[in-house]
Amino acid sequence: MTALPIRITLPIGLVLALGLVIAFIQYTTPYAGGWSLLQKVVFDYDTTNYKELIVYLTYLPRLAIACICGFSLAVAGCIMQFVLRNPIAAPTTLGVASGAQLGMVLGVLFIPASMTLPHFVPAFIGGAGTSILVFLIAARKGFAPIHLILSGMVISLFIGATNTMLMLVYERNLSSVFIWGAGALHQNSWESVQRILPLLSVPMIALLLIQRPLYTLILGDSVSNTIGNNVKRIKLIALTSAIFITAVIVSEVGIIGFIGIVAPGITRLLGVRNLTKQILASGLVGALILLFADQLTQPISAATGDLLPTGAMTALLGAPFLLWLLNRQTWPSQLRATDEAAPHLRHRRFLPVLIGLIVALVSISFMALFVGKNTQGWEFAVNDTLLHLRTPRILGALFAGIGLAITGTLIQRLTNNPMASPEILGISSGAALTLVLCTLIFGISINRYEQILIGTLGALAVTSMIWWLGKKHRFAPSQLLLTGIALSAALDAIMRISMSSGQENVSALLTWLSGSTYLVSYQDVSILAVGVAVFGLIAVLLHRWLDLIALGEVSASSVGLNTLLVRRVIFVLIAAITTLCTAIIGPLTFIGLLAPHMARALNQNTAYKQLITACLLGALVMVMADWMGRVIWFPWQFPAGLLSSLIGGAYFLYLMRK
Repeated sequence: MTALPIRITLPIGLVLALGLVIAFIQYTTPYAGGWSLLQKVVFDYDTTNYKELIVYLTYLPRLAIACICGFSLAVAGCIMQFVLRNPIAAPTTLGVASGAQLGMVLGVLFIPASMTLPHFVPAFIGGAGTSILVFLIAARKGFAPIHLILSGMVISLFIGATNTMLMLVYERNLSSVFIWGAGALHQNSWESVQRILPLLSVPMIALLLIQRPLYTLILGDSVSNTIGNNVKRIKLIALTSAIFITAVIVSEVGIIGFIGIVAPGITRLLGVRNLTKQILASGLVGALILLFADQLTQPISAATGDLLPTGAMTALLGAPFLLWLLNRQTWPSQLRATDEAAPHLRHRRFLPVLIGLIVALVSISFMALFVGKNTQGWEFAVNDTLLHLRTPRILGALFAGIGLAITGTLIQRLTNNPMASPEILGISSGAALTLVLCTLIFGISINRYEQILIGTLGALAVTSMIWWLGKKHRFAPSQLLLTGIALSAALDAIMRISMSSGQENVSALLTWLSGSTYLVSYQDVSILAVGVAVFGLIAVLLHRWLDLIALGEVSASSVGLNTLLVRRVIFVLIAAITTLCTAIIGPLTFIGLLAPHMARALNQNTAYKQLITACLLGALVMVMADWMGRVIWFPWQFPAGLLSSLIGGAYFLYLMRK
């Protein structure tokens, strides 16, 4: 039996979603009043009736804000995709939303209360600054779509680490940011609607005024210039408008993901090609999606008694659509795999590099053991009590750095992309989510071995999903990465929903999710050391496979390598090491991304040399991060994973602009 064409199934799906929204509104209206109560409030509002008062001040504004935000974010995503010619460009994938959130957080902390500065101003500055940074990095690759998206995702990870650090330092000032950051649409008045409608009308009018010259970009920049259009100015106005829209939304309700990707994607699949119609249709679809997600969120929140962020629900709904789109669509050449070998690389003698890194690692470990701070200032102390407390932390950070460096090297060679890592593929999120759920359900009653087993199952589940989805495209590197990004977003959404449960151990989980070595014991170190040693030895023994697979699918197969078998083995190895490190330390970002990259920067290009060098670099960064987290804000402490993210992110930005 043949499937219905997409132009038939999608409209049916949209009509079904609209019907469900109508049914949900009948169910979620306060006091079970349904549509009759809503009609009475709209057309015959009685200020003395408390039921009508609550509907008028809370429920109707929430419906309005969902429609406005969904429409606006979809328009912003549509404009970004059209201007950048990138079908997965959106405020979230380009880092605009994360930058706007950082601007908001910094504004709350450091702008004096006496200054009556609108909230959207710091959000716009943060979003614009992040966008400029992403474009500067991507410019070196000619704004290639996959490079642009990965640059945005990596910078989002860096900004996310910065936001988490600020939340840990200024916990009292930012206590509500965690839920707000996930996109909370609850309202207590019409103030938000009255505030954002005039602000959003400005970029919308600007986009309408430039729609005709904007549409000429479809002919190409050179042709558009020859007919008298200033292409750079048009693109600047369009992208600035999209960034401004995102900043206004983020400043009011937080980050709401996937609307900017899903709504324009559905509109294109419906066959809408005219730009003006595409913008309007995307907006309407976006409003419907966010309204549906919010209506689905409200009964769940009512049943659990907790405030469930709507933004997490949109990610949960949008990620499967993106996975389906990635699996269905034939991508342009810029998004496909590159099967050719890398250009000629310079080589450096391995032994001097090895000795230098070992000396550096021993020196940093020595400082971490004996140099610290007390109430009087810096101290050098040889104390049995301090050594007993510091040694497992340092060893845990060291072995975790080695493990994540191995996984990063394996993934980058497997995908032939130096920007791949366990956190970008979603493997870390899979392990972390299962551990978070088990902790919330069972508390601390499960032991470390059970945690590792459960985390391994989560990581293997994500790995299997990536494997299954990647088979159709023969594991094209870019396709694999985009699939991982979508899975990671969905898993992070589920984690945010779990973390908003209000349980007492949520704050402890927030610290663990930042990559903490606080409670690492000698038993944990033993498990981590044995696991990393065994899996690391296997990875080193497979160095010939890694050298061949990095040449590309065609070249590796031509010399007799069974690429499918190699990918299976490496995938299992990646899942096992990632889970082990995540269970002991927590999800760590940037180590798996940067350690292999740093090894290449030292001209260690063969798999064997890159693995060894990356392991030492990962251990060096993690031990340094653990020591700095202990002394930089004494007596308070930053998690090692958080500091390593900041160090790694800064180094990544430096490397990208070299």
